[in-house]
This record gives sequence, C-alpha cells and structure tokens, in this order.
Amino acid sequence: MGRREAWEDIKSRLPESLLRERDIGYLDPGIEEILEKLNSLPQLATTSTCIGRVMIVASRYPWERGDESSIVVYKTHDKVRIEDVLRTLSNNSFCYLWFKVSPPIFHVRVKSLECAQYLIEKARKFGFKHSGIISHNEVSGIVVELMSSAQLVSPLILDCVPLYRNSLSSIERLVDMSNEIVGINRERLNLFSQEISSEPGPCGSD
Repeated sequence: MGRREAWEDIKSRLPESLLRERDIGYLDPGIEEILEKLNSLPQLATTSTCIGRVMIVASRYPWERGDESSIVVYKTHDKVRIEDVLRTLSNNSFCYLWFKVSPPIFHVRVKSLECAQYLIEKARKFGFKHSGIISHNEVSGIVVELMSSAQLVSPLILDCVPLYRNSLSSIERLVDMSNEIVGINRERLNLFSQEISSEPGPCGSD
C-alpha cells in the first residue's frame, strides 16, 4: 500500500472508529465536537485523546501509574466537587494521596511536515506549550502530541499525615483552583479547534 492509499485508509476509518468509541463510552464528555473539527481537515486524523481530568491518586509519588503501588481513587473529566474530595479524605487507609489536574492531551496523525508545523504553531498560541512531533512514519504520516501547560499537582497526605486536616478553607481553595484550571483548558481547546478549522492553512489541502 502506497503512502497516499494508506492515508486515505486512515481517514476513511475515522468516522466508524469515533462512533464505536462513543457507543462504548470511550470518548470523554465534551470532546466529540472538537474531534469532528480536527478530523474534518484533510491532513489530520486524531488517534488517542483526553480532554483532561481531575484525579486523586494513592501513590508514593504523583507520577506513578499502572501498577499496584498506584491507585486512582477518584476521577472526573468535569469540574470537581468539594464533597468528593472530603469523602476521599475520610478514608484513613492511605498514607500517600495526591490531587492532580491533568491537562488535555491529543495525539494527531498528520499527513505533511508543513501541516504538522502549522498545527503545533496554532496549538502553542492557545496555551498548548508542550506540543511537538513525537514520531514520523513514511506511510501513515507524522504523529503530533498536543498538550496544555495548565495543570496542578498537590499532596493531600504524606507519610500518613493529612496536610489539610481541619482546614476546610484550604480544601475549598484547592477545589476552586482546580476548577479554574479545568475551565481554562476547556476554553483553550475550544479556541484552538475553532481557529484551526476556520484557518486550516496547509492542513486544509489534500
């Protein structure tokens, strides 16, 4: 299969793939319209995506994931509620607990280098500072990672000692800040997707 045929195959399978992910609940709430705008451009094809999330993680270090030493005890793709944080903190079985606001992250297959550079430029304009090319395959194209710089990590419990004990106002401030960051990231995503779809540059040509 040639490069052009491979790319056309990737694009043709996108609608069915997104529909399947939506039906089984893999699409994050609010992300579908953004994906439609990106995938409407001839030179873009999204792969793995996350709209961003708020998590409370039981692990010694905040970056640990995917094994028995790290457990996600709370997760939402929307704004967090203070009662959910308080409920999690009422569990006395944790010696380490981290509050994390993870930013949106998108992996996008791109047909040409010109489009990839344009996409990264537009993304950085709207606060996706941690963006760049992460791989290049001659047949299926370039893969660009887009990630917002707006995120937050805060310890809740260290060495079995709660850091927010008897400090409701501090927890409220933490929740307010996390929800502010969620709002900032959603606005950035919407502005970026609107601009790239209305001003596609080299990404708009076959």
